[in-house]
Amino acid sequence: MDRLKIVVCDDEIVQQKLMKALLEKYLLENEMQAELKLYPSGQSCLQDSREILDADIFLLDIFMPELNGIDIARELKDLGTNGKIIFITGGNDYITEAFEIHAFSYIQKPVEYEKFAKVMNAVVHCLEKARYIDIIADREKRRVYLADILYVETLGRRLVIYTKDEELETYLSVKNFMDEYGGNEFLQISRYAAVSKSRIQRIVGRSLYLMNGKELLVSEKYLPTTKKLHIEYIHTKKVANV
Repeated sequence: MDRLKIVVCDDEIVQQKLMKALLEKYLLENEMQAELKLYPSGQSCLQDSREILDADIFLLDIFMPELNGIDIARELKDLGTNGKIIFITGGNDYITEAFEIHAFSYIQKPVEYEKFAKVMNAVVHCLEKARYIDIIADREKRRVYLADILYVETLGRRLVIYTKDEELETYLSVKNFMDEYGGNEFLQISRYAAVSKSRIQRIVGRSLYLMNGKELLVSEKYLPTTKKLHIEYIHTKKVANV
Protein backbone atom coordinates (compact mmCIF):
# COMPACT_ATOMS: atom_id res chain seq x y z
CA MET A 1 0.00 0.00 0.00
CA ASP A 2 1.00 3.67 -0.11
CA ARG A 3 3.46 5.16 2.37
CA LEU A 4 2.02 5.04 5.89
CA LYS A 5 2.10 7.78 8.48
CA ILE A 6 2.50 6.40 12.00
CA VAL A 7 2.49 8.27 15.32
CA VAL A 8 4.06 6.82 18.47
CA CYS A 9 3.47 8.50 21.83
CA ASP A 10 5.21 7.08 24.91
CA ASP A 11 6.83 8.87 27.84
CA GLU A 12 9.36 6.07 28.42
CA ILE A 13 12.37 6.50 26.14
CA VAL A 14 13.25 2.80 26.27
CA GLN A 15 9.70 1.82 25.26
CA GLN A 16 9.67 4.46 22.53
CA LYS A 17 12.91 3.10 21.08
CA LEU A 18 11.48 -0.43 21.24
CA MET A 19 8.36 0.60 19.31
CA LYS A 20 10.51 2.33 16.70
CA ALA A 21 12.65 -0.79 16.31
CA LEU A 22 9.58 -3.05 16.02
CA LEU A 23 8.05 -0.77 13.40
CA GLU A 24 11.24 -0.60 11.36
CA LYS A 25 11.55 -4.39 11.43
CA TYR A 26 7.92 -4.82 10.37
CA LEU A 27 8.22 -2.29 7.55
CA LEU A 28 11.41 -3.90 6.28
CA GLU A 29 9.98 -7.43 6.32
CA ASN A 30 6.84 -6.31 4.50
CA GLU A 31 8.63 -4.02 2.03
CA MET A 32 6.64 -1.01 3.20
CA GLN A 33 7.53 2.61 3.82
CA ALA A 34 6.30 4.92 6.55
CA GLU A 35 6.80 8.33 8.07
CA LEU A 36 7.29 7.89 11.82
CA LYS A 37 6.45 10.66 14.29
CA LEU A 38 7.65 10.08 17.87
CA TYR A 39 6.39 12.01 20.91
CA PRO A 40 7.50 11.75 24.56
CA SER A 41 4.24 13.08 26.05
CA GLY A 42 0.58 13.65 25.39
CA GLN A 43 1.09 17.41 25.45
CA SER A 44 3.77 17.35 22.75
CA CYS A 45 1.62 15.04 20.65
CA LEU A 46 -1.46 17.26 20.79
CA GLN A 47 0.58 20.42 20.27
CA ASP A 48 1.50 18.93 16.90
CA SER A 49 -2.08 17.82 16.15
CA ARG A 50 -2.30 19.86 12.97
CA GLU A 51 0.57 17.81 11.53
CA ILE A 52 -0.64 14.38 12.61
CA LEU A 53 -4.43 14.32 12.20
CA ASP A 54 -3.96 12.62 8.83
CA ALA A 55 -1.86 9.82 10.35
CA ASP A 56 -2.92 6.29 9.48
CA ILE A 57 -1.96 4.68 12.78
CA PHE A 58 -1.56 5.98 16.34
CA LEU A 59 0.38 3.82 18.81
CA LEU A 60 -0.40 5.34 22.21
CA ASP A 61 0.87 4.32 25.62
CA ILE A 62 -2.06 4.41 28.03
CA PHE A 63 -0.19 5.09 31.27
CA MET A 64 1.40 8.52 30.98
CA PRO A 65 1.38 11.46 33.43
CA GLU A 66 -1.01 14.42 32.98
CA LEU A 67 -2.46 13.28 29.63
CA ASN A 68 -2.79 9.52 29.26
CA GLY A 69 -3.35 7.62 26.03
CA ILE A 70 -7.13 7.61 26.43
CA ASP A 71 -7.17 11.41 26.80
CA ILE A 72 -5.02 11.82 23.70
CA ALA A 73 -7.20 9.47 21.66
CA ARG A 74 -10.39 11.30 22.67
CA GLU A 75 -8.88 14.65 21.71
CA LEU A 76 -7.63 13.37 18.36
CA LYS A 77 -11.05 11.88 17.63
CA ASP A 78 -12.73 15.20 18.51
CA LEU A 79 -10.37 16.99 16.13
CA GLY A 80 -11.45 14.67 13.34
CA THR A 81 -8.75 12.06 12.84
CA ASN A 82 -9.71 8.89 11.00
CA GLY A 83 -6.48 7.16 11.99
CA LYS A 84 -6.55 3.74 13.64
CA ILE A 85 -5.73 3.88 17.35
CA ILE A 86 -3.77 1.09 19.00
CA PHE A 87 -3.12 1.29 22.73
CA ILE A 88 0.02 -0.03 24.39
CA THR A 89 -0.76 -0.97 27.98
CA GLY A 90 0.68 -2.77 30.96
CA GLY A 91 -2.73 -3.56 32.46
CA ASN A 92 -6.46 -3.83 31.87
CA ASP A 93 -7.53 -0.66 33.70
CA TYR A 94 -8.74 1.26 30.65
CA ILE A 95 -10.07 -1.52 28.42
CA THR A 96 -13.68 -0.27 28.68
CA GLU A 97 -12.66 3.27 27.74
CA ALA A 98 -10.62 1.95 24.82
CA PHE A 99 -13.67 0.22 23.35
CA GLU A 100 -15.86 3.27 23.98
CA ILE A 101 -13.70 5.40 21.71
CA HIS A 102 -13.53 2.61 19.11
CA ALA A 103 -9.83 1.86 19.39
CA PHE A 104 -8.69 -0.57 16.72
CA SER A 105 -6.76 -2.77 19.15
CA TYR A 106 -4.46 -2.83 22.14
CA ILE A 107 -1.18 -4.59 22.85
CA GLN A 108 -0.17 -5.78 26.30
CA LYS A 109 3.34 -5.09 27.57
CA PRO A 110 5.89 -6.51 27.29
CA VAL A 111 5.48 -5.99 23.54
CA GLU A 112 6.86 -8.93 21.60
CA TYR A 113 7.37 -8.82 17.87
CA GLU A 114 5.06 -11.73 17.05
CA LYS A 115 1.96 -10.18 18.60
CA PHE A 116 2.98 -6.71 17.41
CA ALA A 117 3.23 -7.96 13.81
CA LYS A 118 -0.15 -9.69 14.12
CA VAL A 119 -1.86 -6.43 15.12
CA MET A 120 0.00 -4.51 12.41
CA ASN A 121 -1.08 -7.02 9.76
CA ALA A 122 -4.69 -6.54 10.83
CA VAL A 123 -4.58 -2.74 10.84
CA VAL A 124 -2.76 -2.56 7.49
CA HIS A 125 -5.35 -4.88 5.95
CA CYS A 126 -8.11 -2.67 7.36
CA LEU A 127 -6.48 0.47 5.94
CA GLU A 128 -6.03 -1.12 2.54
CA LYS A 129 -9.67 -2.16 2.46
CA ALA A 130 -10.80 1.32 3.47
CA ARG A 131 -8.84 3.06 0.74
CA TYR A 132 -10.20 1.35 -2.34
CA ILE A 133 -13.01 -0.75 -3.69
CA ASP A 134 -12.54 -3.64 -6.11
CA ILE A 135 -15.41 -3.95 -8.59
CA ILE A 136 -16.33 -5.68 -11.82
CA ALA A 137 -17.12 -3.07 -14.48
CA ASP A 138 -17.59 -3.94 -18.15
CA ARG A 139 -16.60 -7.52 -17.29
CA GLU A 140 -13.21 -6.35 -16.06
CA LYS A 141 -11.87 -6.18 -12.52
CA ARG A 142 -11.26 -2.56 -11.56
CA ARG A 143 -9.81 -0.94 -8.46
CA VAL A 144 -11.31 2.43 -7.56
CA TYR A 145 -9.73 4.55 -4.83
CA LEU A 146 -12.28 6.07 -2.48
CA ALA A 147 -10.48 9.42 -2.54
CA ASP A 148 -11.24 9.65 -6.29
CA ILE A 149 -14.99 9.12 -5.94
CA LEU A 150 -17.24 12.19 -6.22
CA TYR A 151 -20.52 10.40 -5.61
CA VAL A 152 -22.38 7.17 -6.28
CA GLU A 153 -25.97 6.46 -7.25
CA THR A 154 -28.08 3.47 -8.14
CA LEU A 155 -29.73 3.11 -11.52
CA GLY A 156 -31.93 0.05 -11.47
CA ARG A 157 -29.83 -2.80 -10.09
CA ARG A 158 -26.54 -1.10 -10.87
CA LEU A 159 -24.40 1.27 -8.84
CA VAL A 160 -22.82 4.05 -10.87
CA ILE A 161 -19.54 5.34 -9.42
CA TYR A 162 -18.63 8.84 -10.55
CA THR A 163 -15.01 9.97 -10.38
CA LYS A 164 -13.54 13.11 -11.91
CA ASP A 165 -12.35 11.07 -14.90
CA GLU A 166 -14.95 8.38 -15.54
CA GLU A 167 -18.21 6.65 -14.69
CA LEU A 168 -18.15 3.00 -13.70
CA GLU A 169 -21.12 0.66 -13.32
CA THR A 170 -21.19 -2.35 -11.04
CA TYR A 171 -23.73 -4.45 -9.15
CA LEU A 172 -23.94 -3.03 -5.63
CA SER A 173 -26.52 -1.09 -3.62
CA VAL A 174 -25.88 2.29 -2.00
CA LYS A 175 -26.64 0.71 1.38
CA ASN A 176 -24.00 -1.98 0.85
CA PHE A 177 -21.53 0.63 -0.37
CA MET A 178 -22.07 2.74 2.76
CA ASP A 179 -21.95 -0.24 5.11
CA GLU A 180 -18.75 -1.57 3.59
CA TYR A 181 -16.86 1.53 2.46
CA GLY A 182 -18.73 4.68 3.52
CA GLY A 183 -17.12 5.10 6.93
CA ASN A 184 -16.63 8.77 7.78
CA GLU A 185 -15.94 9.84 4.20
CA PHE A 186 -19.38 9.70 2.54
CA LEU A 187 -22.85 11.09 3.19
CA GLN A 188 -25.94 9.24 2.06
CA ILE A 189 -28.26 11.91 0.67
CA SER A 190 -31.09 9.65 -0.48
CA ARG A 191 -32.00 6.01 -0.71
CA TYR A 192 -30.23 5.95 -4.05
CA ALA A 193 -27.19 8.24 -3.69
CA ALA A 194 -24.17 9.00 -1.50
CA VAL A 195 -21.62 11.81 -1.79
CA SER A 196 -18.01 12.27 -0.71
CA LYS A 197 -17.98 14.80 2.15
CA SER A 198 -14.80 16.42 0.85
CA ARG A 199 -16.42 17.11 -2.54
CA ILE A 200 -19.39 19.12 -1.24
CA GLN A 201 -19.25 22.85 -1.91
CA ARG A 202 -22.55 23.92 -0.36
CA ILE A 203 -26.12 22.89 0.37
CA VAL A 204 -28.96 25.26 -0.53
CA GLY A 205 -32.42 24.02 0.32
CA ARG A 206 -32.51 20.48 -1.02
CA SER A 207 -29.85 21.20 -3.65
CA LEU A 208 -26.36 19.91 -2.92
CA TYR A 209 -23.57 21.33 -5.06
CA LEU A 210 -20.27 19.56 -5.61
CA MET A 211 -16.95 21.35 -6.09
CA ASN A 212 -17.19 20.72 -9.84
CA GLY A 213 -20.58 22.46 -10.02
CA LYS A 214 -22.67 19.29 -10.24
CA GLU A 215 -26.05 19.66 -8.52
CA LEU A 216 -27.64 16.73 -6.69
CA LEU A 217 -30.99 16.54 -4.94
CA VAL A 218 -31.16 15.57 -1.27
CA SER A 219 -34.31 13.68 -0.29
CA GLU A 220 -36.52 15.14 2.44
CA LYS A 221 -35.88 12.14 4.67
CA TYR A 222 -32.09 12.56 4.54
CA LEU A 223 -31.96 16.39 4.49
CA PRO A 224 -31.64 17.12 8.26
CA THR A 225 -28.90 14.51 8.74
CA THR A 226 -27.08 15.59 5.57
CA LYS A 227 -26.98 19.24 6.67
CA LYS A 228 -25.95 18.35 10.22
CA LEU A 229 -23.08 16.07 9.15
CA HIS A 230 -21.92 18.54 6.50
CA ILE A 231 -21.71 21.34 9.09
CA GLU A 232 -19.84 19.04 11.49
CA TYR A 233 -17.40 18.10 8.73
CA ILE A 234 -16.70 21.76 7.90
CA HIS A 235 -16.25 22.60 11.58
CA THR A 236 -13.83 19.70 12.05
CA LYS A 237 -11.72 20.85 9.11
CA LYS A 238 -11.62 24.43 10.43
CA VAL A 239 -10.53 23.26 13.88
CA ALA A 240 -7.82 21.09 12.35
CA ASN A 241 -6.45 24.08 10.44
CA VAL A 242 -6.36 26.50 13.37
